[in-house]
Amino acid sequence: MKTLMLRMFLIVPILLMVLNISAQEKPIQYDGDIIAGSNRTFLITFMDDETVKAKILSLDGDMVTIKKRDGTTQMINRDYIKFIEAVPIGTIGSVGAGLGVPYGTLGVNLEINVIPYLSLSGGLGTTIYAGVGWSVGARGYFRKPGPLWRPRLSAFYGTNKIYAEDRGNPNNKSYPGFTVGIGQVVLWKRHGFDLDLMYIVNSQIDNEHTENYSKIKINVGYRFAF
Repeated sequence: MKTLMLRMFLIVPILLMVLNISAQEKPIQYDGDIIAGSNRTFLITFMDDETVKAKILSLDGDMVTIKKRDGTTQMINRDYIKFIEAVPIGTIGSVGAGLGVPYGTLGVNLEINVIPYLSLSGGLGTTIYAGVGWSVGARGYFRKPGPLWRPRLSAFYGTNKIYAEDRGNPNNKSYPGFTVGIGQVVLWKRHGFDLDLMYIVNSQIDNEHTENYSKIKINVGYRFAF
């Protein structure tokens, strides 16, 4: 089993990198189908390579009226527009509620982007049977933030195992340890979900209990990007 897991952790990242290379984000080319007055903000790049963040107010023949962030409006010939991109969502981070090690067993998780491909994460929740659960860690992504599918690798230290006889039993106890995982987050605009397959590398429960237990865990949750 351990050999199988090691192979999985070596092979899957390589597969994810291949998928990432074949699915690199490209600017959304301007083709006249952008709906004016939608209140969406775009990154508009002109032929002179100047880029502005603006809303599209109207399309009138060959003329496009935009409203910049400073409140000024400008009419531009559509032939002068090089391309338009949607403004990335989730560039700061995300918050979520769910089940699993990153969520402190059953709780909430906050994730802050250090750079577009790396984030720091912390979770706080309840183990239900053995008090408070917690976790701190980091995640590496293969794609930049946005309303899309983002495969990732995770590493967390925190509550990853509990010993419970009955609810309320004083012998119940939670144990911290190191857990790694592979998974994904999928966003539609600012809302979405995440799903990870986690592997318990070690846990302090091994110091007190010798019973065999599954080292595989799954975490799933709802995410809101900001």
